[in-house]
Amino acid sequence: MTIEAYVFISTATPRAVCRAVRRLPGVARADALFGSPDVIALVGGEDLASMDAVIDAIVALPGVAATDSKVARWITEEA
Repeated sequence: MTIEAYVFISTATPRAVCRAVRRLPGVARADALFGSPDVIALVGGEDLASMDAVIDAIVALPGVAATDSKVARWITEEA
């Protein structure tokens, strides 16, 4: 089962950080936003540890001032 999280990124250089985030393995999508946060990324991994490794790689990027991540959960329709 794949575990996914949304990562909200604060930076003074959203274009550069967004481009760098998109190049990281485990990033499904990254977009610059108007307003705060500056960048949002959807990341994933096969387990919690591999997903955390992707988030750690984002935190280590030059220009990243702060991050906030939220694990995503798929809600199924009830019968």
